[in-house]
Amino acid sequence: MIQESKKQLRVIIDRGARLRQYFLRGHSSWFALAFSMINFTLIFYNLLFVNLYFIPEIFKSFSVFFILFCTLYLPFAMLIGYLDYKKGTYSAEQQLTKEVSPVWREVFAKFTVLEKQNQELLNALQIKRNDK
Repeated sequence: MIQESKKQLRVIIDRGARLRQYFLRGHSSWFALAFSMINFTLIFYNLLFVNLYFIPEIFKSFSVFFILFCTLYLPFAMLIGYLDYKKGTYSAEQQLTKEVSPVWREVFAKFTVLEKQNQELLNALQIKRNDK
């Protein structure tokens, strides 16, 4: 009886953990990004375009602003992200993560050992091949 209730409790905890993980993934990967972009565009529009006198009235329409914003900002942000990824700080950040994180340090230490073992095996096979 007690064993059965422990199993039921474990099932409930596992389902709860799974649902929590699904929520976090959906929220952080999709909704938070969408809501933050909407929030950013609304604040940017209201603080900058509505209150500046030298902006033509046609641009003070939110729909026109949004179209301009999407056609200019999104590609520019992607370009900056691409440049950062390829030539910017991304590789240095990844290197630092490998050095600082104990998990990644252990993983790469094991990769180094495997690489050394692999090289030794290849050398042994090469010697064996040359002996024939």
